[in-house]
Amino acid sequence: MNTNTTTRFDYAAKFAGFAGKTLFEQLPSRQQEFLQRLAFEQRFTFQEFRQVVEACRDLSMWGEGDLETWWQKRSAQNGMRNGHLKKQMLTELQAELAALRQAPKTYPLIPLTRPKQREKSLITVKDSDKTIFGMCPVASEKTVCCNLHTIDAVENCVFGCSYCSIQTFYSDEIVFDEHFAQKLAALELEPGRFYHIGTGQSSDSLAWGNRHGILPVPVCC
Repeated sequence: MNTNTTTRFDYAAKFAGFAGKTLFEQLPSRQQEFLQRLAFEQRFTFQEFRQVVEACRDLSMWGEGDLETWWQKRSAQNGMRNGHLKKQMLTELQAELAALRQAPKTYPLIPLTRPKQREKSLITVKDSDKTIFGMCPVASEKTVCCNLHTIDAVENCVFGCSYCSIQTFYSDEIVFDEHFAQKLAALELEPGRFYHIGTGQSSDSLAWGNRHGILPVPVCC
């Protein structure tokens, strides 16, 4: 009895150690309960557990039902004991996923609706104390960076692309900096150095042409 208790405790600690290293916590609570119960029954290794977690998520996202129903149906058909059952079920699961990936794609007969067209925004010119030149916001010591610098020529965008995050950063106004040209001329760039500079961080700058003088290029001698 003591041996069994120790075994259960050891696997509980092991499960707690590797579950967070998978997509387990991103699954709905019902799927988490099933997978945790299944893991303890089958004594999944980390790699085996990772496989079933990802399979569970894939089946759900693909609209192919849930892993719990699939597992119960297939295990009843196999009629094997736990040790052999686990190996057989994991093999069949990978084969099922491979078949789904290779199957012809199907699309709904009724097309998706277009995103709501963006309403016209108020275009304004404001006096701002913000700096216009800096490093890409993603740049840090922990990232592999291309050393991109950005110039924020305009805040907000005239387009309403559904995939773009720019429109979530700002209010409904599109703002031009009243002193943009002066700030651009005052930039101190290192002579002889090549800079990688983008101007699309806060807007689609090319859409504006030279409105409010945003096109002058900084010159370093």
